[in-house]
Amino acid sequence: KQWYQPRVAITAGRTSNKKKTRQSLGNLAGIEKSDVGVYRNTFKHNLCLEILQDGNVCSFIELTQLFEKQHRDREALGKEGATITEPLLEDQPDKLTKLKEKLVDAELAKRNGFPSKAYDAYLDLALHFEKFPSDEWLIDHFHERCMEEGHQVDDDGRKRAESNYSVGTALIKRGDLSSAIEYLEVFYQLSHGTDWQRVNGEFLRDQACLQLYKSYTALAEELYETNTASAISYLKKAVQMANEGGDKSEAGMASHRLGNIYEAIGDPEVAMMYHKGYLDRCKRSKNAIGEGRAYEAIARCHRTQGDLTNSAESYEKFVEIAAETADSQTYAEACSSLAHLYNFIGEYDKAVEFYEKAAEKFASYDDQQRVDILNINSAIASSHSKLINYSKAIMSGQPKITASLVEWKDFREVLFMSPESDAERPKSPGVPPSVTYSDSPLPVAEISEKTVTEGDKEEGVDVEELVVEGLEENSGQ
Repeated sequence: KQWYQPRVAITAGRTSNKKKTRQSLGNLAGIEKSDVGVYRNTFKHNLCLEILQDGNVCSFIELTQLFEKQHRDREALGKEGATITEPLLEDQPDKLTKLKEKLVDAELAKRNGFPSKAYDAYLDLALHFEKFPSDEWLIDHFHERCMEEGHQVDDDGRKRAESNYSVGTALIKRGDLSSAIEYLEVFYQLSHGTDWQRVNGEFLRDQACLQLYKSYTALAEELYETNTASAISYLKKAVQMANEGGDKSEAGMASHRLGNIYEAIGDPEVAMMYHKGYLDRCKRSKNAIGEGRAYEAIARCHRTQGDLTNSAESYEKFVEIAAETADSQTYAEACSSLAHLYNFIGEYDKAVEFYEKAAEKFASYDDQQRVDILNINSAIASSHSKLINYSKAIMSGQPKITASLVEWKDFREVLFMSPESDAERPKSPGVPPSVTYSDSPLPVAEISEKTVTEGDKEEGVDVEELVVEGLEENSGQ
């Protein structure tokens, strides 16, 4: 005992000295006990502690509920939840700092009787988290809080309207157009007939019309392949919203889209009505590009209806406007469309002219495949133009013309034997002087003076002698 007790006393003395040393060092560094926790505990723990120390219990409860919700959602995913690489909300200091700031602002605003300020705080959080695609659950949560606070604000429903607009635009960004339209329609109903304005002077009712126009149009494009009737219905609503919103250019485009869809389902009459409405708007707004687009659509409708004359006139207007706007690509397309129509109605010379113009423009874009196709079409049109005289000769039934054609058919292969000039190429003894081996080898136009007429037949003229006589004369020449 005598030996042990002094050691205990010495040990106790040493421990006491260590504590005094630590306390003295802490005092020298200016570190309090509460400050030690800042470094020892997590950021989440310290943040929640600050919120409670300031007396903001509601903010602490809401933040804790968000932590718990995220844990439950990931547990519900099972194995898939384990593969998520996005860190938990409680492990992201920047987001926690933003949450603390705005949740406290909202709580203080509600405590002091200012629900509109609480609404603004929640909206700020919703918009902040829209920057992070993985935080859709937080966006939805704070939009719901906006909806709740919007009902508490006494401003004739403006905050309720704006909250529906915010939810609608958030859903559009996700691609959920059907759900977005439901909220935007509520926004439209609440803002209709009001004079509510944003800071930039824009009326909320006009903004409602514009957003609904865009949403209706986008949904119609999605439904076009599977449900044409619904697509038409949404496009009609889009036209109505564009007209009501006062955006004439968007109203014109909506009309043009509606015309296109009626074209696609085989109703050119109704389609033309909408295309002409688009044309009128473009003329009033001096939109030359839109005007050309409208003339092109009207030309298509005329052609579908069989009105080729008016179709050609509309295509000519399209070409003229494209040339004035100096849009080479559109001009080439316009020339190509007009050339196809001219070829179809038998205006082959004009067809060749516009095929060549289109090919020249496409060549400047190095689109050789398109150039080759246009050149082939031009050659076909040129051949068709030469076929007219040949067909007339065949249908005439006159012996001398028939004999001349037979001679030409027998010797036309000379054309492909060598690149000799017309003067050097050999000719058949019986080929009339009007038959040449140029690009237009048909002899029809010049063999009209010595043809067999009905009067010759009545007078008993020997047809064979007349043909032989004509051949001999041509041979001598």
